[in-house]
Amino acid sequence: MAQKMKEHPDFKRKYLDNPDTHTRDLAYMKIFDEVMNQQRRSELELYKMISQDEAFKSAMQDTVKRILSA
Repeated sequence: MAQKMKEHPDFKRKYLDNPDTHTRDLAYMKIFDEVMNQQRRSELELYKMISQDEAFKSAMQDTVKRILSA
């Protein structure tokens, strides 16, 4: 998931190099949703959990964000 986010065309410009924390967070959530939508066929169970459980989605976003920050 983290690798797919890094490969997203907006990742570097709108997330990684963005100094504005508010728009950076918005870009992260948008990229996360787009990548998850692209992956839903191969990760159907994960997609279902993320789409049905907001707490799980938030935890998953936080986990991937920590991976990307390392």
